[in-house]
Amino acid sequence: MTPVLARPRLKSLGRFAQGSLGALILLVFALLLVYPLASFLALAFVPHLFGQSVEGVSAPPFRQAMSGYALRGLLNSLLLGLWVGAIATLLGAYLSWLTERTRHPLAGLIRGGMWALFLIPSYLLAIGWLILAERGGLLSGLGWDPAWLRHFIVGFGGVVLVLSVKMLPFAYLAIAPSWHGIGGELGEAARVHGLSPARTAWLEARLLWPALAAAFAVTFAEALSDFGVAATLGATANLPLATYTIYQALYSAPLNFPLAAASSWLLLLLTSLAVGLQAWVSARAARYAVLSGRSRSNRRLSLRGWARGLAWAVLALLALVGLFIPGLATLSTSLVRVIGQGLNWSNLTLANYAEALSQRGLLGPLAYSAELALLSATATLVLAVFLIGILRRSSRLARWLDLVLLSTLALPGLVLAAGYIFAYNLPFAPLYGTSILLAMAYTAGALPSASRILLGPFVQIQRGLSEAARVHGLSSGKTAWRIVLPLLAQPLLYAWLLAASGILFELPASELLYPPGHPPLAVALVKFVHDFNFGLSTALELLTASLVFLVVLLLRVLASRWLPRGWVRWRQM
Repeated sequence: MTPVLARPRLKSLGRFAQGSLGALILLVFALLLVYPLASFLALAFVPHLFGQSVEGVSAPPFRQAMSGYALRGLLNSLLLGLWVGAIATLLGAYLSWLTERTRHPLAGLIRGGMWALFLIPSYLLAIGWLILAERGGLLSGLGWDPAWLRHFIVGFGGVVLVLSVKMLPFAYLAIAPSWHGIGGELGEAARVHGLSPARTAWLEARLLWPALAAAFAVTFAEALSDFGVAATLGATANLPLATYTIYQALYSAPLNFPLAAASSWLLLLLTSLAVGLQAWVSARAARYAVLSGRSRSNRRLSLRGWARGLAWAVLALLALVGLFIPGLATLSTSLVRVIGQGLNWSNLTLANYAEALSQRGLLGPLAYSAELALLSATATLVLAVFLIGILRRSSRLARWLDLVLLSTLALPGLVLAAGYIFAYNLPFAPLYGTSILLAMAYTAGALPSASRILLGPFVQIQRGLSEAARVHGLSSGKTAWRIVLPLLAQPLLYAWLLAASGILFELPASELLYPPGHPPLAVALVKFVHDFNFGLSTALELLTASLVFLVVLLLRVLASRWLPRGWVRWRQM
């Protein structure tokens, strides 16, 4: 009778262990995201919550946020978001049409270019354009330096240009899958009824309205929350943006934490407008549902005449603006002795690279950021896997957790980083100014996106696999190792690589939370730009980008050689 009595006891112990682990994961989630955000945003309503004083400021926080410099930054960000959202959505729709509905020979390169832009931090693109347009910069060295172009780049137009290019992948990825839902019967019906190509295109655009609304919402929100361009190109152009005004309220004298919190609330309100638009369209999504069992695949078009020329012109312009021009400016600046004297043999040098590799002050930020990226990305992956286990359940807790993760995605990284200043600068949590707190902020910033990336692959695994494994006598650990992990090895590796590369170049949390004397890579790069030391900045930037590319390539090669064959699904890709 002993084994019969022991089995229920083991089940109860297992349930207790699972419940304890779930409670621990939720506690870590609350400490990483909920507690810091609530601590910071509460300052808008209770300015002296943490006992800090605001010298010389007597107006309520929201009144300050709706006047003066803070209001200018908010209005500039609103206008910027509208421009960027519109431009990125239109270009994303056109590029996705080229790759999904035509036989364009560069479709593969377009997809690769979208992922390249997705991975490049916005401030690196801005630095490339700054180097190009700065007085005495690359244009001066080429003997062509029109004042109107310099004023355009170092101004509102340049900020719109850089952010539109940076946000283009978000719009593309939001729209591209929806083209497959428009079956070939629509084009046949349009031809039968004698509709013009323009009228047919308008009908397809109306069917794409949910995807277009999603693309506009995400690009609008990302443009509002971007800090890299605001801290580089925007600051150089004396163009206040909401994220940079929040940063100045946190770091410039006099410090005004309640103003920063109130501005964050207003920024969230603007973001919620775009999210509300998407929700309004999604609530009426039934009228756009055209995919059924009778749908037929669409024939890909062969572009001819002016349509073919337009496609090549658009692709050439985007390649120049998004990759070639800032990349050439960065590379050429890293190879010249004196910026503005041209690319001649007497001015070419490798001194910038030698200095970047020899001085401890330049290698230190790279090594420090790489160490934190490895640790934080690993912690992010582990927490994301456990959170997905909770999100897969149909419970109120899962819905609440999903809402918090989605809300955090819409928050600027600067707001989350600011929350850590107050939440962990108290007697019972004296972590401010330590590497531990910076690693926690990195993990919290990467956790929402990593969990969303992995949720889809995890959901595709049927629960019947685990049940069948238990029927055949496999334990939970062996089931995870022999069944679940081989199926998810590729998504897990990609999620880890995306988190690590994003953390390596992360700017908002790095600026606010780095320990004294230990600046991360992003802080060092931006500091060189502000000091007009473009040579070292670009050399370190290119060395780091090359190192990241080599590490990613090395990991893929090692995985293909040493992991079991069933785990590596990209062999046939």
